[in-house]
Amino acid sequence: MLKQASALQKEDKMDKPNFLLIITDQQRADTLGLYGSEIGATPNIDLLGSTGVTFNRGYCNNPLCMPSRASILAGRYPSVTGVRTNGVIARSGQPLLPELLSKAGYQTGAFGKIHYHPSMGTGSLKPDEYWPEHPDTIASGEDLTKPYLGFQTVALACGHGDVSRGLQARELSEKFPDVYSKRGANSALLVPDPLLHHAQKINTYKTSIPEEHYPTTWVVNKTIDFIEKTQEPFFVWCGINDPHHPFKPPGHYWEMFKPEDMPLPIKRDGEMDDKPPHFRNFFDGKYKDMDTDGFLLGNKDYLTDERIRIIKAAYYGMVAMIDDNVARMLKVLEDKGLRQNTIVIFVSDHGEFMGDHGFVLKGPMHYENVLRVPFLWNWPGNFPEKHTVDGPVGLIDLFPTILDLANIPAPEGAQGKSLIEQLKGNSHRRHEEVYIENDVDSLDLRLRTLVTDRWKLTWYAEKDYGEIYDLENDPNEFVNLWDHCDPAIKYDLVSRLLDLVVANQDILPPKISHA
Repeated sequence: MLKQASALQKEDKMDKPNFLLIITDQQRADTLGLYGSEIGATPNIDLLGSTGVTFNRGYCNNPLCMPSRASILAGRYPSVTGVRTNGVIARSGQPLLPELLSKAGYQTGAFGKIHYHPSMGTGSLKPDEYWPEHPDTIASGEDLTKPYLGFQTVALACGHGDVSRGLQARELSEKFPDVYSKRGANSALLVPDPLLHHAQKINTYKTSIPEEHYPTTWVVNKTIDFIEKTQEPFFVWCGINDPHHPFKPPGHYWEMFKPEDMPLPIKRDGEMDDKPPHFRNFFDGKYKDMDTDGFLLGNKDYLTDERIRIIKAAYYGMVAMIDDNVARMLKVLEDKGLRQNTIVIFVSDHGEFMGDHGFVLKGPMHYENVLRVPFLWNWPGNFPEKHTVDGPVGLIDLFPTILDLANIPAPEGAQGKSLIEQLKGNSHRRHEEVYIENDVDSLDLRLRTLVTDRWKLTWYAEKDYGEIYDLENDPNEFVNLWDHCDPAIKYDLVSRLLDLVVANQDILPPKISHA
């Protein structure tokens, strides 16, 4: 009987594995050695991927924080969740991943950045709403550790760089007020370029905040504390705020990479001549006073190759800090005997231009470097080692895949597809294409992009222009073939995109009667 009981306990564990979902912010896929980086910032993450399953072409389904994260949590496209862009409140009543896991017996925790609801501005809260991400809630002095979005244990660090908000900032101000007072540009330890010191969005300097008090360390400390104290099964969301701008790595991470060793950005003269007009407008800084998510001050005075290399060295310092903290979490899983029953997932919400094509940050320019993200899964003894999946997949596929692995049925209206057969090593492909949405209200832009193995098409609603790239022969997307593509190829791509747009409209609420 004892042997039978032990076997049943093991089977129950396999039916409900633990999940550690590590989601970084604005990290390009090619920052990892697994995806071709030669900089060497990610040895631990590379090992995680090389001993598990690497999806070679993982894409965000929207290149902005809130829409991308809402699609992960709700398993639905941005046009369906209601979070079409940053700063939009999600539609109510959508079953979220942590809620479904919690109802199935999982202990759920979220640390760092979630960003499901808006985390800027004031006055939009209703009296009965609890948003530990929102300035109104934070400023009220309310308890910021109450359950949220189905997460039973919550400790958030909102914002980016060394000036975070939420519980992390509150704890720092109470326990280490001298450190708290040194946050921000005015206390910078080192400023490599005066123009970058206070530059809008891209301010770059060595922060005065020591490594042990930097938000990334705090987020991972909270994650580790949860893992050490929580009974299985658990689902933990580790939302690391880096390497999102501004670029301010602490301590030795600032010195790890030298600007002169950073590769030059990918660009060529005249490449914007055949692009939609907003490309040039971003480049020239014509959106300075508008609400967009790209870099607003323009290229000419700021983004010289020398300054891009300074930014890039700082960015990779932040990536290296993430890598070291991933190693810390993996060691705790090993030390606690949890590694064999914990699925570790490493992704980011979207990429970063990092100077390529004359841009930094992200925006409605759907180059590969802003759409492609790390997409790694590891479960020792259950997922094959060194297995790669070549076909494109989306972050929206996380939702049904995690539920599938936890033996929980996906709710009606969920989108995306389970990747369980690819994770088992039974296939190198799940999709023939991926679908990306992107609305920028202030610029009157609504983009819909289709990516296949070879082709990328971007359709602009109510515009007389578009984009088509041959990724096989033009991987850097220098030449827009919209006006020069073979008509049969263009027709096929537009038809496939239209099919995805129609197929992924909301089907809820369901039909309940004849009439």
